[in-house]
Amino acid sequence: MYKMYLFKRLKIIQKLSINNKLKSMLLLVMISSISHHASALPLHQVSILGRTTDVIDNMNTINNEYYAYVNHSNTQPDNLLPKNHAVSDVPVSKKTLQFSSRASYLNWLSVQYKWDEIIFSNLLRIGDRAPMVHEIHARLILLGDSDAQLHQSNVYTAEIATAVRNFQRRHGLTADAVIGPDTLKWLNLNPLRRSELLSQNMEEKIHFMANLGDRYLLVNIPAYELLLSDNGKIALRSRVIVGKPKKPTPILTSEIKSIVINPSWRVPRSILEDDLLPKVQKNGDFFAQRNFKVFNYQNQTIEKSPAEWQELANGQFPYRLEQMPGTNNALGRYKFYFPNDFSVYLHDTTNTNLFNNANRALSSGCIRIEKVDELANWVANSLVDNKALWSNLKFTRKTTKWFPLNDVLPVHLVYWTAWIDDSGLSQYRDDIYALQQ
Repeated sequence: MYKMYLFKRLKIIQKLSINNKLKSMLLLVMISSISHHASALPLHQVSILGRTTDVIDNMNTINNEYYAYVNHSNTQPDNLLPKNHAVSDVPVSKKTLQFSSRASYLNWLSVQYKWDEIIFSNLLRIGDRAPMVHEIHARLILLGDSDAQLHQSNVYTAEIATAVRNFQRRHGLTADAVIGPDTLKWLNLNPLRRSELLSQNMEEKIHFMANLGDRYLLVNIPAYELLLSDNGKIALRSRVIVGKPKKPTPILTSEIKSIVINPSWRVPRSILEDDLLPKVQKNGDFFAQRNFKVFNYQNQTIEKSPAEWQELANGQFPYRLEQMPGTNNALGRYKFYFPNDFSVYLHDTTNTNLFNNANRALSSGCIRIEKVDELANWVANSLVDNKALWSNLKFTRKTTKWFPLNDVLPVHLVYWTAWIDDSGLSQYRDDIYALQQ
């Protein structure tokens, strides 16, 4: 109840038609009111990043009797939080406090600092010299990815590169310390927009998670990540591949009711026309090489020569396609079925190298799981009755078998582009389907 009130207060302040300086002060007051018995840290533990202005003109202004602004190593500079032993009059979760503190800090930052666009066209690597290096490092400090001292230098040092890697990890980028267009895009995102994204997504996430049971499977689409919760604890965390922007993975809630070992694949018409027939046009042996069978709509098998398949692929293809189980099957070893209106499911894949990509919006809507063996074994051990048959079929790739589960496993496909992670860091991801413009 109080969490909802806290979110409403934050949203009301953000929408007020007042200047940003006053808005920032109101947000700080809101955070201070959450837990007014918290004790402040001594001044020698307090540091303020960057220059001060007329809104916050000295340490004592922000280091009041309730909160201290603290910048320790390995933390983001948003700790307007009470100490752990603080006593509050109302129950507020740690995650809510972390989110509220971070949003407040970002709003304060938007008032205190100009955030002009940094522009350069080349890649920036360790050892390079560029006039924007100083500004980049300043932003990394302000956003909490660096605790190094800011120097008047245009050299991209190894110390700054460590901070860039931290920043890249928090934004779902390849942590290679190379500053290119993707890293620069996130560095240019102004703090006010960061606060808006965090507020929008964390409000939805906190309310959503509050209604979940102890056992569920959750896929955050923009994060390309799957979580399995069992008895209220994370039992499995895996990278996933989701739908490309033209064929997005839907946002939905359902229940996994069965698992298929060695599945066959009935190819959807859209994938047949968009992806497979162009390959047949170039190679008439494609169906045979990939273990596909072709059927008419009376379910009769159709046989043609390679030249005939090529000719048919260039016209109105009158048949349906099914790939038989085996090592070439696109679904791999396992398929996790849950009822939905989009014909999507979770499954294995034969192309595991794609999990190393930072951008994993690559499928036609279904979700491919990197740690699929671990998930299948957990499902078999926890929810499959005929464990002996399961064990026997694991040694073959040709026999397809559906295993009904003795209890449903709730599955949630969600879309959160910003959140506070388990270590208290704010995470951001690309809005791959342009749903949060």
